Amino acid sequence: MEPTRLNGWQALRSQPWLLALAGWLPPLMTLLFIAVFETGTPQSLPVGVVDLDHTAESRSLQRYLDASPALDMLNPYPSASEGAEALQRGDVLALLIIPRDFGRDLRLSLSPEVVAFYNSQYLLAGKFISSALTQSGMTFAAEAGVALRLGQGYALPQAVAAAAPVRPQITSLYNSGMSYARFLVTTITPALWQIVIVVATLLTLCWRLEKAPLPATFSARSIALWQLLTPISLLLWLQGVLILGLYSYFLGWSPEDSLAWLVAGMALMVLAVQSMATLILSAVANKVRALSLCAAYLAPAFAFMGITFPRGDMNMLARVWGNLMPSTHYIELQVAVADHGAPLATLLPPLLILLLFLLPLPLAIHALPKQLNINPAEQVS
Repeated sequence: MEPTRLNGWQALRSQPWLLALAGWLPPLMTLLFIAVFETGTPQSLPVGVVDLDHTAESRSLQRYLDASPALDMLNPYPSASEGAEALQRGDVLALLIIPRDFGRDLRLSLSPEVVAFYNSQYLLAGKFISSALTQSGMTFAAEAGVALRLGQGYALPQAVAAAAPVRPQITSLYNSGMSYARFLVTTITPALWQIVIVVATLLTLCWRLEKAPLPATFSARSIALWQLLTPISLLLWLQGVLILGLYSYFLGWSPEDSLAWLVAGMALMVLAVQSMATLILSAVANKVRALSLCAAYLAPAFAFMGITFPRGDMNMLARVWGNLMPSTHYIELQVAVADHGAPLATLLPPLLILLLFLLPLPLAIHALPKQLNINPAEQVS
């Protein structure tokens, strides 16, 4: 086959895995993630209960907590030690201990203390249980206080004011339904998509280098790689646009600002990841090693994005590593556009940083080996 005919469309026809990566696999994985998190919010998370009081008040508290869709309080234990063992085994995600004399202290307005332990290793589940316990517990305390004061002869307005003098209202600004589907799917997918881009790019480049030598001059190399990668880049970018459509259709995801900024950001992210893939291949000149290095380079993307853990609280290594991954800057743009409706001054920095990833591309093109020798022991189809 003549080198001039070795373009991206030919690579797609020759490699089924490349066609899957550049075609249907990422949208299918997005649909899979949407199906996994379809419920949106966790429900019926198991909470162990140690009731040391066994009064009407302690049973009423348990009913209040069990009424929360997030909690399943039907896990009684006779002692705190048995409940703690169940928590350590993972049978329950939290343990609630109702102390002795709970009912008596409540009737005497002595503010009894109910202790709850939760497994913080399960970060999202633990925080969700903590929030549900706090919210339901405050509701029970307020209603119990109102009932107690009504029994003491207070009028209803005075009873309410005395039982709950401060009633906080906490409202989520950017995810009012507290949907974990919107929170997780819209961040996991870009991290996965980034890996798809780098693997598809490496497979395309290696296919070209195994078929015929690259031209010697920089200009001829650039033209050959343009013809090779343009179809792949276009398909990968269209994947990103389709993924945004899936967010909107299945998750009710509606950006606060113009979607055009995200579409442009996706195009820059594709080019940025392809630049990094070309640089890594030029450095190692080996398909398997390049794939391994790219996997190690991009695997921590979801953890270092700053969505599940604030980047400002990460150590220097984590922040630097996160800054070296294009997805970190794309997700910053996505949050600014979709959630904050941020002004142009906020959108420009992540867009410009994505452009900076293209600076090593000329060096990478120049340093690419003319041809890769096919080693059957290392060949990846």
